[in-house]
Amino acid sequence: MTGQRGGRLPADTATLLHLGSEPAHVIVGLFAVTNIAFAIIYADAVTFPAVSMVALVLVLGAAVMLMVPGPDPYPLARTWIVIAVVGVSTALVTWNLPDTGEFGRATWHQSANAWLLFFLALRRRTGLAWVGFALMAALTAAWGVTSGRGPLSTLMMLNTHAGTLVVATLLGAGLRRASRDIDAFSARADEAAQAQAEAQARREIRRRRVAEVVQTAGAPLRRIAQGAPFTEAERVDFQAAEADLRDSVRARGLTTPAVVTSAAAARRRGVQVVLLDDRGEPVADGLAMQRLSDAVAKVLDDATGGVVTVRLLPPGRETLLTIVAQQGDDATRITLGADGGRLD
Repeated sequence: MTGQRGGRLPADTATLLHLGSEPAHVIVGLFAVTNIAFAIIYADAVTFPAVSMVALVLVLGAAVMLMVPGPDPYPLARTWIVIAVVGVSTALVTWNLPDTGEFGRATWHQSANAWLLFFLALRRRTGLAWVGFALMAALTAAWGVTSGRGPLSTLMMLNTHAGTLVVATLLGAGLRRASRDIDAFSARADEAAQAQAEAQARREIRRRRVAEVVQTAGAPLRRIAQGAPFTEAERVDFQAAEADLRDSVRARGLTTPAVVTSAAAARRRGVQVVLLDDRGEPVADGLAMQRLSDAVAKVLDDATGGVVTVRLLPPGRETLLTIVAQQGDDATRITLGADGGRLD
């Protein structure tokens, strides 16, 4: 597997073949039972039955290894192990066969190895699968020479197995195309879902912002729509609503309940309150946020006039927030660190 999109693993041959599933285990079981039966039934047709049993164990081990789910292409080290098993089992069984006469299914290793190479090709090692087949063919031809049967006649024993590998080559190419199509479809589906989620998030933000505006300025706006004259108290309410809206836009990270309440009260006392959020993202540390909120609220509650400027600084700085309270010639500056504690 080559990557991951939005938490979705790309499709590969192992996934498409459902390796590791119960049907796959059944296939391996049938493969094992069939070849064990052939090796036992035709044990009398070979010179040394124990040698054929060694080859059988190697082949069954390679089959189990090939059916273990894993990445595509099939790991190169394991690929060479499978090819080595094909070569060793071919040598062990072939030179264990009689030089004359018929041997029926005593050549079980040929079909078994062909199926090993079949699955190797499906797992995107087609070229090396053909290398394994060439190795099996070369060893079989060499045995044909040494046994006197002739290389051509022995190679003809592999013609159907070559057809099996041709089918695997074509099927593997089709599976790879299918996996690419599935990946492309999945990517488009993920992109569509992400776009839909983003659009929904934007709609939700707009809905919340509209609700906030209605809650903050709905009553003043309705009163303004009715027309003048306005009382002094109403003008103060209008100014407070305007300030609240301004804070919600340019000081989003500072609009905690305590700060909003204290800022509104300070403005009604005649204090000019300026809240600025240059951070652009929430303070992740909840305790730090609580500390800075309490600190800002206290300064605002203590202010009786002048200007109080509160600025939330960009991330990555030692200072998290600054508070400057100025009344006449007197000015007080407070700086808070990343944990919300005072630095000055």
